[in-house]
Amino acid sequence: MAESVWTMLFWSIVAVLAAVAIVAWRRSLYPGTWRHAFDPRHSPERQKLHTARWNLRRAEQNVATEQKRAHSAAADAANEHEARVRNAELHLAALRAPGRGALLHSLGDRLDLYEHALRVRTGATHPLLGLTIDDQYSPAEAYIYLTPPDGQRELLTLALESTPQADVRAFVVHVHNAIASTGPALKQLQALIPEAEAELRRVTADTRDRRQAEQNLQQVTARLKNDLRIPQARRELNAAYDRWHQLTGRRPG
Repeated sequence: MAESVWTMLFWSIVAVLAAVAIVAWRRSLYPGTWRHAFDPRHSPERQKLHTARWNLRRAEQNVATEQKRAHSAAADAANEHEARVRNAELHLAALRAPGRGALLHSLGDRLDLYEHALRVRTGATHPLLGLTIDDQYSPAEAYIYLTPPDGQRELLTLALESTPQADVRAFVVHVHNAIASTGPALKQLQALIPEAEAELRRVTADTRDRRQAEQNLQQVTARLKNDLRIPQARRELNAAYDRWHQLTGRRPG
């Protein structure tokens, strides 16, 4: 029972505080006597003051929205142009330096064959272009010889107990075939470079949308600088403040 009483008291206090806050807020909007803030007979004057305030707020919001849209359009156009240029640059860079390419085959944990390179996991990565590979076998081990264009031969020894000879031979065949294919493939990529360079120049020079958006932003900014909506709304609000001051002796803030 006592708890119920305290609950009712609590909510009563909350209601009173809320009512006080509402009254204080309304009195701040419509300063003067209680009658000026609440009496229905002064409703037309309060409505005029409210309308003047709302018109100014709406004018400010509309102008800000127009400016923001122009800024956003200019920023979007700039970002889109930069993205097109960046994509063209990446495409050209990939043609000029294609890297290893996709992984094709692996031999245990020692060798990885890619489209354009052979990676020795414990050593260097050799471009396939100009690389030669040979294999020999003993009863217990496989010997893989890698010779890059500089002639510095590398020997890899694999235990046949962990890597069957058939797997080694198959992998060496894959490498031979990849070496045979990489030259024509790289030549095809090289042949695409002039077209990619031209595309990069075209994309870089194509700033029409960006320039139009920037020009629109300048025009909108210049127009809004001379826009009369906000000054007019402020004059109307000041006139409403003057009328309220004449009525109540208090000027709204």
